[in-house]
Amino acid sequence: MKLSQVQKEVLHSLLDKHENRRDYGAEHKSSRRTLLKVDSRRYPDYYHVSDSSFRLMFNAEMQQLEQQGWVNLEWEPFNEGEFLQRLVLRADALEEIYEVLERTPKNELYHATALMLDDWRQKGPPELQSFYRHVLDRLYRLEAPPSPIKPGDKKELTDLLQGLHAFFEPRKSEISKRLLSVRLYGDSKRWEALEKSLVDILKKFCLTEEEASSSHDEILAERGIVDNPVHINLAGPLVFSTSNGKVDLSLFYPDLGLSSEMAKDLNVEECNAKAVVTIENKASFYQYIKEKASGELVLYLGGYHNTPRRELLKKIYRYVLEKKYQVPFYHWGDMDLGGITIWYHLINKTGIPFQPLYMDVETYRQHLHRGHPLDNSYCQKLALLWENPDFKIFHPLIEEIIKNQKRVEQEAIILEA
Repeated sequence: MKLSQVQKEVLHSLLDKHENRRDYGAEHKSSRRTLLKVDSRRYPDYYHVSDSSFRLMFNAEMQQLEQQGWVNLEWEPFNEGEFLQRLVLRADALEEIYEVLERTPKNELYHATALMLDDWRQKGPPELQSFYRHVLDRLYRLEAPPSPIKPGDKKELTDLLQGLHAFFEPRKSEISKRLLSVRLYGDSKRWEALEKSLVDILKKFCLTEEEASSSHDEILAERGIVDNPVHINLAGPLVFSTSNGKVDLSLFYPDLGLSSEMAKDLNVEECNAKAVVTIENKASFYQYIKEKASGELVLYLGGYHNTPRRELLKKIYRYVLEKKYQVPFYHWGDMDLGGITIWYHLINKTGIPFQPLYMDVETYRQHLHRGHPLDNSYCQKLALLWENPDFKIFHPLIEEIIKNQKRVEQEAIILEA
């Protein structure tokens, strides 16, 4: 029998209901039937007041399914043959229905997916083991796996697992998402299509609460996966060496851009800076080195301090400690939730005691007229920082921001020479 589209949809809906039963896969099943109601919500045209064509067609096609022995029809009282009330799936016809629809039963589908995932688990990194255990446990219990795992879509699942494993691969230098995508899938845009699903899984199963609060780009940048590799811009008194020789940073102006790979391999030879300053915004970085950076070593963070930048800062800090130089480290960022949080993460991930620069109440008040308004939910998040002793140095500023309900970006700060 060749099925119509309506017949296929009805049978698939009945199988969906059958597979979503609580007793699905259980040895002892309840006597409850699997049925589909014929109502105006599901089939509005069935009850059309002036056109009965859909109802007559639907009735005839459902009667064909009943003749095949796949469903039982229940009619409305006193409307036998006119108005259907329910379509009841026949349990003894399940095997035949699956076959005619060319559909794999849920238990077989989940079992095959579990075998595939277990194979990937055995070669997976330690960071992904909790994810694999959770998904396998649900599959073995015939429970729906977490989104975006789709049993039955082998290609999609393989691509997803490839991306998860690639995230944890060690890499010496940053790699662009498009290049990584080509290497993994032979398609420069495939990673982009999977990225949200990949990061959602990482946030739920692999990252700490603090790490999971970061943006997608920040999470990926931590593992060297970026839109495009960018240079680390810095300026000031620094001499470093690589396998190719020495470089005197002070000979380059206004700054020098280092690749992440070069920054990773270099050794600090001399650093006579009066201070080391990290700056969040590029425009402010160039403003600072032009107006203020006499004798200071200044590094542009790019809005976020990824691993190469932090490793370079730690090398400089270790050199300063070894030489017992009294060199203060400062960070200049936006006077808002993001800027304060970046300062906090910078300290925690480098171990360097950064002091805030131009992130104080006086500077805030002087430039408040260039500030941007904040809503209540944003201020509530700021208030949580105010209650946290780790942010004590910022408590006066946070209080001022909440009072005025305005944030002030770096670009609003006008430096005087």
